[in-house]
Amino acid sequence: GNDNTKNILDILDEYEIKATFFLIGNWIDDYPEQAKEIYKRGHEIGNHSNSHPDMGKISTDKIKKDINIGEGKIFNLIGSNSKLFRFPSGSYNGNAIKTAEEMGYYCIQWDVDSIDWKEEGEEKEYSRVMKKTKPGSIILFHSDSKYTPKTLPRIIKNLKDKGYKFVKVGELIYKDDYELDTNGRQIKK
Repeated sequence: GNDNTKNILDILDEYEIKATFFLIGNWIDDYPEQAKEIYKRGHEIGNHSNSHPDMGKISTDKIKKDINIGEGKIFNLIGSNSKLFRFPSGSYNGNAIKTAEEMGYYCIQWDVDSIDWKEEGEEKEYSRVMKKTKPGSIILFHSDSKYTPKTLPRIIKNLKDKGYKFVKVGELIYKDDYELDTNGRQIKK
């Protein structure tokens, strides 16, 4: 309900950054114009399931069904399939990874969580991200969080001043000869 997608897109445009948005199928249903705008502005779209289930606790068939329903909505939105999948709430197990990979997805986790959904304040969100970000980091934000539109410009500016470059996840990850460690990080084989 409290969606800041347009504000976030405007901030990313201002700083000439293209990001990756992992969309939930049910969110696409609720916010079709915002979903179209994300793609129209040149951002990468990843699959984040259809209904946001705990994929570490459901059957293989339910995992496949939920991912496929979400993917169908993404296909209808952008005219192609996503190759990236992020597990809802970051919850996964070996079966969930194997299932998503067999379906042709690269499984994506993050290593810096803004924890913006807790809405603990601008300073806390900013400090958390700045302390944890290192080269190769994937930073997690949500479009419905209260402080993200306020902290994002400051985070971007300060990380750029430190020499960081912002890229879409698909440009950052290994595509071949890797495995996921227990923290969801890609490790080159």
